[in-house]
Amino acid sequence: MADLGNPRYVRFTNFRKNGSAVSTPVWFASFGNEWVFSSAPDAGKMKRLRNDSRVEITASDVRGRVRGGTPVFSGRARVLDVSEHDAAERAMRKRYGWQWSLLRLSEKVRGIVGINAEPAYIAVELGEVLRTEP
Repeated sequence: MADLGNPRYVRFTNFRKNGSAVSTPVWFASFGNEWVFSSAPDAGKMKRLRNDSRVEITASDVRGRVRGGTPVFSGRARVLDVSEHDAAERAMRKRYGWQWSLLRLSEKVRGIVGINAEPAYIAVELGEVLRTEP
């Protein structure tokens, strides 16, 4: 598996139909030979993945900023089947502990007031290093 190091966040980049890149910082966890993270099912990144599974991943900070010299990896993303959600949830809980539990609790509270509370999960298989950030 490609070595991202151990950053707290990665910048996940996927592409619109017109080819323009859209980046989002996300929490992530190791998931077999892939990396996994959660998203709202109706988020833009989910819509873009339906059209193009190509992605780029690089270590970042909470705002998606990347240090110079950081490698940017190519990858292919897929939306996990519901049958894989429990395993993805365990991977995220193992990596982020109480912070993940707090995030999930806030999502459940949102669900009580009628906002979709169940996340979707995206798995990314990393490819080669495309470049390093300047």
